[in-house]
Amino acid sequence: MFRSGKEVIEWVSEQLRFGIRPGLERMQAALDRLDNPHLKIQTIHIAGTNGKGSTVTYLRSVLQDAGYQVGTFTSPYIETFNERISLNGIPISDDDLAWCANVIKPVVEEINKTNIGPFTEFEIITLISFIYFKHHQVDVVLYEVGLGGRFDATNVISPIVCGITNIGHDHEAILGDTLMKIAHEKLGIVKQGIPLVTTEENLEVLTEFKIIASEKKSQLIEALEVYKPANIHLTPEGVKFDWPQLKDVELTMKGAHQIKNATLAYAILQYLKQKRIFNISDVNIYRGMKQAFWKGRFEVIHEQPAIILDGAHNLEGMTQLCETLKNLYPTNRRLFMVSILKDKDYTQMFDVLDETADHVYFTTFDFPRAQSAKEQYEVFNRPHSSYEEDFHELIDYLLGELEDEDCLVITGSLYFISDVRKSLMK
Repeated sequence: MFRSGKEVIEWVSEQLRFGIRPGLERMQAALDRLDNPHLKIQTIHIAGTNGKGSTVTYLRSVLQDAGYQVGTFTSPYIETFNERISLNGIPISDDDLAWCANVIKPVVEEINKTNIGPFTEFEIITLISFIYFKHHQVDVVLYEVGLGGRFDATNVISPIVCGITNIGHDHEAILGDTLMKIAHEKLGIVKQGIPLVTTEENLEVLTEFKIIASEKKSQLIEALEVYKPANIHLTPEGVKFDWPQLKDVELTMKGAHQIKNATLAYAILQYLKQKRIFNISDVNIYRGMKQAFWKGRFEVIHEQPAIILDGAHNLEGMTQLCETLKNLYPTNRRLFMVSILKDKDYTQMFDVLDETADHVYFTTFDFPRAQSAKEQYEVFNRPHSSYEEDFHELIDYLLGELEDEDCLVITGSLYFISDVRKSLMK
């Protein structure tokens, strides 16, 4: 019997030792015993290599502005564990977390004793979210895929629409070592007759999208073709651009890549509007898009000198980050504080870093998959770099060295960003 949120978090964290175990058998067995709460809520499913969290944020912000009760399931968290399960942007309370965990605990423990157990950390959090949202007045829940799609714990839902941001190189040891293999895994979220919206632009990958959509009799909406953004202006305040039916759309989330994420959300919203599933006005879209904010994604936490947090944990993310920096801080000295997990393919990421950074400081943090600062430094192997194993000491040093025209970018694992953000926000 859990009496506090803290006890639940400790229980969930204990499951980390079981690692990632793809497959839906445990989820389906548990949900059958729990009377299928996931089928009693209306859902939207979002997958992709980059931009899932931002897309969910745009969707939530607009739907909330339109007066709807919107649940979100996202990962990882940046400030508190509870934010992974939120309603209208407000994280689940510790009392609700404990109540929901007590509902699923006997079922989890029963199945753990069978040959399909034990449950993973992510599966347990997903189960808790289904119980929570079933017992609250939600109009829709936005589920962000944790890893891949086909065997992800969230892939038990029956969404009204699903979206895939893009297919990039990440988690290759699990998802496959080619874009087509990764695409196959992510396209596993496509359900029979359920529309698929995407901002993928690779023609070879899009062919696979079309094949799967055809097999599933699923309408495929290529968001960037149907709602092609134009008149794009990048500013320190964000982005301004036009969609065919909407002029002067403003985003406060920075970087050209956010236009793609917003366009995916916009295409989904237009579908929901056309099918009269939700009543969404242009004013809701203007306001919601501008108000949308997602911690740890090109988040400027200090202006002069500029200090930026960005969870660029793969090649595509690092490329987007560096392009945004060159656009917004073209003449500034750019210093990077970096910690990348040991299971990432970071060779090309380091090439992109090398082209952009004036100096790279490698560090590490307390996490099972974290890599030592020295190991990263030795792989990078460029003269304009150094390392410090204690990131707290490195922050203190850098804050003392920064000049007004400098730009400090703290990047790498989102888990790392979470730890650094807590430290800096104290």
